[in-house]
Amino acid sequence: MSKYWKEFTIPYYDTDGEGYIRPENILAYMAETSNWHSDSLEVGFSELSKHGHAWMLLRWEAEIVKYPRAKDRVRVGTWTSSFDRFYATREFVLTNEEGILLAKATTKWFFLDIKRRRPKRIPEDLQRSYSFVEEFNFPDFTEMKDLDGDIAESGPFRARRSDIDNNNHVNNIRYIEWLQEGLGEEIYLSKRIQRLGIIYKKEVLLGDSFSTGFIMDEDRPGHINHVISVDGETNALGYTQWAEKGLLE
Repeated sequence: MSKYWKEFTIPYYDTDGEGYIRPENILAYMAETSNWHSDSLEVGFSELSKHGHAWMLLRWEAEIVKYPRAKDRVRVGTWTSSFDRFYATREFVLTNEEGILLAKATTKWFFLDIKRRRPKRIPEDLQRSYSFVEEFNFPDFTEMKDLDGDIAESGPFRARRSDIDNNNHVNNIRYIEWLQEGLGEEIYLSKRIQRLGIIYKKEVLLGDSFSTGFIMDEDRPGHINHVISVDGETNALGYTQWAEKGLLE
């Protein structure tokens, strides 16, 4: 099996006030599909954890072409596009029932020794299980640097038990939600996220008090740079690129 597909019907609770799916839920459907893909190959979370291993997500690069709505039926396709010692890249596409592209993403992961909390070389038999396909949505990730300037900050917030996933750390989708904290309501009235990226630099743990911050990029209209930090230390960096709603509906 090279590519894996899973179908979803979008529920109302995954949509915004206008009935369009929230961008973080597009990524959540993609992440869920990757889990089903691994389970179908018998190398999913339960199997890896028996041997003290897990996958940890390092970064996303994603673009949304068109936002589907509540009750729409969509399909998510995923495949592994490369392995490199400790690291793997996984691709995603979201389409409608007719196969028209709605969104795409590329992710980078590292293989983890859970006990030591350190990267571990990916076993060859695990690599063979995925039968990777060398097709890349984004051959290169967007470069992101620490924010420098007048950062608009929000918080502090606290990581709740409901934020924790089966790896016992904050689920990666929560960070996508947090990036948007503090943005003025005026941006949501006329725009939607068209493209985004995030780098996970250090885990936010249960009970951590974290802050979010952002800087508008004056050289690129609609582009916002983001940071999530705990006690002044950067835990994640990200960016969002916003476009007029009419272009994405």
